Amino acid sequence: MKKNIIAVCDSDAEYACNFAEYLNNKKKLPFQAEAFTNAQTLCDYAGKNPPEILLIAEGDVDSRVENLGAENLIVLSDERDREEEQHKCVYKYQSAESIIQEVMTYYANSSSPAFYAMSERRMSVLGVYSPVARCGKTLFALTAGQLLGETKSVLYVNMEEYSGFGELFSMQTEKSLTDFFYELRCKEGKALHGVQELIRPMGKMDYLPPVESPEDIREILFSEWMQLFELIRKNSRYEIMILDVGNSVEQLFRVLNLCSRVYMPVQEDLMARCKLSQFRKLIKSWGAIEEERIREVRLPAFQPEGRDNNLIEALSWGKWGSCVRKVLEKNGEFKGAGKP
Repeated sequence: MKKNIIAVCDSDAEYACNFAEYLNNKKKLPFQAEAFTNAQTLCDYAGKNPPEILLIAEGDVDSRVENLGAENLIVLSDERDREEEQHKCVYKYQSAESIIQEVMTYYANSSSPAFYAMSERRMSVLGVYSPVARCGKTLFALTAGQLLGETKSVLYVNMEEYSGFGELFSMQTEKSLTDFFYELRCKEGKALHGVQELIRPMGKMDYLPPVESPEDIREILFSEWMQLFELIRKNSRYEIMILDVGNSVEQLFRVLNLCSRVYMPVQEDLMARCKLSQFRKLIKSWGAIEEERIREVRLPAFQPEGRDNNLIEALSWGKWGSCVRKVLEKNGEFKGAGKP
């Protein structure tokens, strides 16, 4: 998978090159670092390849750099306690690991909390995600949508490589999210009309027909998901949006950080515990999302019977439906949904 770029610009060539090399040796970072030793070279590059994060020495910031309009421009300051003005400042001469932690915390929080804080006033955004396979994640998300849909207007968005919906629900839709994002890139002005055309009913909630292939999910940029979610938030009646998040989504942790709460179905076997431990370490080291927003969920075994509407209706009942309802009640979902 292609990595996003962190540009490191400093007229001190040794610092820029050494820091970029250090970043590239941090295999767990989802970024590739590029070093620049003057503003003009940086601007020439950024004009064609906008970096996701730009780290630039305080003395190298000029009008050319400002005109790039980089969303995540972070100044490497010579002063430890320099007051931040227009841009985030990070002390340049602390350890590289400390710089990375500050940068990643800022990056994760730069847009996501603003989105979900605004959404809470009109639309609550709930995430369902797990690093563990075969844990009932999608069935939990679908069930939550049905239960919350009893009293709220709910939209479900599947963000997985393989949703299986075409077979499970015998779906025959003319268009899907694949078509929406294609049109978004080609005809941005018609995006609102495009998303309204896509929405379909499913029991007590609505949903957007998922993408058609794993490649489609991997090619959708985080900024494009944000455009979709903003269109929904600003131009729809939904009180709750449920994101069923897969592992191939670009900038996974930023997507999770859009959610006021993330439900994470887990299992008790050895590999599940190891994967969960790795996930917890990553979100802690990156400062990606507050751990208190993540709710681990342990679900009973459930074997769906039937398809189409029969399955949708069955989700809300029995031991399975009762378990999901209790999880949602415990976390106040039936009380605190957003108001239209």
